[in-house]
Amino acid sequence: MKAAVLRGVGRPLAIEELKRPEPKQGEVLVKVRACGVCHSDLHVMKGEAVFPFPAVLGHEISGVVERLGPGVEDLGEGDEVVCTFI
Repeated sequence: MKAAVLRGVGRPLAIEELKRPEPKQGEVLVKVRACGVCHSDLHVMKGEAVFPFPAVLGHEISGVVERLGPGVEDLGEGDEVVCTFI
């Protein structure tokens, strides 16, 4: 999968090919269709918030459920979802 990866404070985002994660217990894998830029992402990029690097930022997304992890019963593959950090 492609992702915009931040490798450190003050560095540019780089589009990189990453291994597609497998959803764990209670998780779902979402194919992102749209992602907003939150002000907290900008704080991380400027070093104003503690965050581990490398980082894939962007927690305000909408997309489609691609895979279900074990124990997920209230969503199904193909469901459209919106997600937030809160």
